[in-house]
Amino acid sequence: MLDKEDYQKFRKVIETEGNAVHSFSIKGSPMSDFARESFTQLMRSRLAKRPDLADQLIPSFAPGCRRLTPGPGFLEALTEDNVDFITTPIRAMVPNGVLLEDGRVVELDVLICATGFDVMAAPPWPIIGLDGKDLKSRYDPYPEAYMSTAIDGFPNFFAMLGPNSGAASGSLTRMMESVAEYIVKCIRKLQKEDIAAMHVSPRSVRDWVGFVDAYFSKTVFMDDCKTWYRKDNRIFGLWPGTTLHAIEVLKSPRWEDFTYIHADERNPNLNRLAWMGNGFTEAHLNGGDIAYYIDPEHVDVPSHPLPENTERWNKVAFSQ
Repeated sequence: MLDKEDYQKFRKVIETEGNAVHSFSIKGSPMSDFARESFTQLMRSRLAKRPDLADQLIPSFAPGCRRLTPGPGFLEALTEDNVDFITTPIRAMVPNGVLLEDGRVVELDVLICATGFDVMAAPPWPIIGLDGKDLKSRYDPYPEAYMSTAIDGFPNFFAMLGPNSGAASGSLTRMMESVAEYIVKCIRKLQKEDIAAMHVSPRSVRDWVGFVDAYFSKTVFMDDCKTWYRKDNRIFGLWPGTTLHAIEVLKSPRWEDFTYIHADERNPNLNRLAWMGNGFTEAHLNGGDIAYYIDPEHVDVPSHPLPENTERWNKVAFSQ
């Protein structure tokens, strides 16, 4: 039988440890240097039977430049007598195996090709924005999305797991929840204020991309390696910061970064505040609690002298 308290403690440990290691991704940080030294020693210990392999397998880039793949037993398997470790590049595939650059043919029964996949490609179906522009062309040469969710020129279009949405450390699930909450806030604004369309401005996308590029220039992700979350010298697969950073950034949408088209722009008498209604609220008209604001759960008493030292705000971001 599941013990909820023990399970909660287990989850707490996992989440805490995941969030605590983010600084390993900052190039030259003590944690990054410690990770490099630790992993180097670990690899050499597992390759002890064939120490010559270590110089060929231990990478020059810092841990994290590529996704870490511990592969229990893999390094040990390379040292076995019945395993050939070949570093000569493959020139071509032939009917009975592979042809190497030095002219040798390695005969094989099975050849497994791990070629990867395009993680940031636009959907295979057409998504057409303003002026007939397709999302595929907008993602060329690099996929870009403001806060990983909104794309200039595509009104009322929001993405989950879009460009720069991955977690370098911490919980990707929690980041996805933050994106979902962000999108719901945008939808509520559209519905509540009688807005026909909203789309992020090109200037805001440029500012976001500039921030992303500046952040990653100081990280291990820009070391000399090939990885799924990078194209050329651009990181397009990871969020520029921690999971907690993403939660905080996405908590309060910057409405000023969007352009709006109201439902009846051609009406010269349009009042954009007409959504405010008749002065009453749903609580008044439908028999709700019209004095809820004095209930203890709705009273936020700030601490003295600094409100941000309130116990509640020490556990969650002050801007909530």
